[in-house]
Amino acid sequence: MINERLSSLKAAMAAEGMDAYYLNTSDYHMSEYVPAYFRTIEYFSGFTGSLATLIVCKDETYIFVDGRYHIQADRQCLPNGIRVMKLGNAGVLDPLGFIRQHLKGKTIGLDGKRTSASFGKTLKKEDVHILSKDIYSVLIKDRPPLKKGKIYEISEKYTGLSRRKKMEMIAYCLGDRVHVVNDLPSIAYLFNLRSDDIAHTPVFLSYLVIMDGDYYLFADLERFDSDLLEKLYADGVIIRPYDAYYDFLSSIRDRKILIDENKVNYETYLKIRGRGNTVYRMRSIIEDMKAIKNPVEQENMKLAHIYDGVAVLRFLMWLDQIDKRSISEYDAARKIDACRLEYKAKDLSFASIVAYNANAAQMHYFPEKGASSMLDNKGILLFDTGGQYNEGTTDITRTVALGEVDEEVKKYFTLVMKSMFQLSEVKFLEGTSGSMLDILARKDLWEEGVDYRCGTGHGVGYGLAVHEAPPSIRHNSTTSAGELAEFKAGMICSDEPGVYFEDRFGIRLENMILCVKDEYNEYGQFYRFETLTLVPIDLNLIDLSYLDEKTRDILNRYHERVYQTLLPYLNEEEKAFLRKLTRAI
Repeated sequence: MINERLSSLKAAMAAEGMDAYYLNTSDYHMSEYVPAYFRTIEYFSGFTGSLATLIVCKDETYIFVDGRYHIQADRQCLPNGIRVMKLGNAGVLDPLGFIRQHLKGKTIGLDGKRTSASFGKTLKKEDVHILSKDIYSVLIKDRPPLKKGKIYEISEKYTGLSRRKKMEMIAYCLGDRVHVVNDLPSIAYLFNLRSDDIAHTPVFLSYLVIMDGDYYLFADLERFDSDLLEKLYADGVIIRPYDAYYDFLSSIRDRKILIDENKVNYETYLKIRGRGNTVYRMRSIIEDMKAIKNPVEQENMKLAHIYDGVAVLRFLMWLDQIDKRSISEYDAARKIDACRLEYKAKDLSFASIVAYNANAAQMHYFPEKGASSMLDNKGILLFDTGGQYNEGTTDITRTVALGEVDEEVKKYFTLVMKSMFQLSEVKFLEGTSGSMLDILARKDLWEEGVDYRCGTGHGVGYGLAVHEAPPSIRHNSTTSAGELAEFKAGMICSDEPGVYFEDRFGIRLENMILCVKDEYNEYGQFYRFETLTLVPIDLNLIDLSYLDEKTRDILNRYHERVYQTLLPYLNEEEKAFLRKLTRAI
């Protein structure tokens, strides 16, 4: 089936005079997670991960994936004759390098509405001819429609700032400059609006242009009820049809225009360049504002993590009481989902990752009904899950023993735990970026000659996307350069080191950490992290020979905090179970 689909795409390429076609996993808004309508790489390759690039040439097809998806891409794409380009491995070219080396002088097709302005501009400088045209949509059969549910407002009780206040702050910062925004979480955040266009990320398809103090929101009018429309109009929001966006851009002349080239599509850039406009590249000031949680958001996020801790504890209690041989990874995933949704969560924050033993070596392994592994009363289970609450967004990973485990597993579990705590316990000076902190989480693993092929931490949204820029903790550079952004008080980030051994096992631990101010002295302002996640760490997987006194003390203090904080929310049976899990060692 995949071969037939690729053949039809290659025929369309030939009809347009294209030598290659470039596809990515994004939508018109450069989103990481996208509506089913945009899952075109899955349609033409079989790959179901959230991030990849597909380059279809006349003779061969190549898929480019980072370290999170090396194993998954091998399993899903190699059987379809697609060559897997494992980014991060020695000698492997990234998509731009591949084009530069193998497609010089050729015609490359792409969809400018689904390609970032940054990539499009960079590609334009190469010795290739770009043809921006969607040739794939007409080939896709039974394509899911775009969701167009109601757009609703969230209360200032949860946002901490009114829509009008946010708009005034942004307008003050912009002055006479025009700001064009494609990023859906930024638009939802600014206007305190939500919907369900993307699974587990409560945003709505829209564009935004801020100009001369006016806010032009491009979204379908029928999605707003009359009361909300009146509120938006009263606050100065001008609503235009979603499809009117590109024509509106063509009318802008002689202006200074600010865009984030990684978050704005290439078609947008083509529309605003010229006509006397000067285009400046910078990260959106809305994104920076969104990343620094205000005091109300911070307190709500703490409450969300208490609720999440209770839900995960109930899952652990269920897991402890059953015969593991009776359930699959899929069953376990549905159970932890239910523990959240039956308690306080409105939704999940992403599709739950539940992986047993060797499957956990795939960083983003999702169990499927009828095609997932059965568990056993031995080995380890990794679950990476999260919830969307009125009070915020959570993301937590734990690896737990289901019974007897190998000593090697305990060794690496202990090292991963040490790595997580070494990062979360650091005290650092103002101006420190994630790239400076990353070594703290990798040091002990590097000393063993082991690494993990992904970042250590990502920003987390507030009732929005579970992955949020600019906070980022990683040592290797990316096109977004988020690893260079300095930490500021109010930013929330994940802390998730791990180890992944193909066909053997994978281990990851993940806590959410909030950046807060520490002391100020003659050297400047110091910061530290406050851990938000309140879920026990499995003591059965700790090898005491690898545990130093400092980490032992940190673990015991963390567990006592988990116990004391969750206690008021538990029944007697749950209290006793939590006490056992958080006992001092």
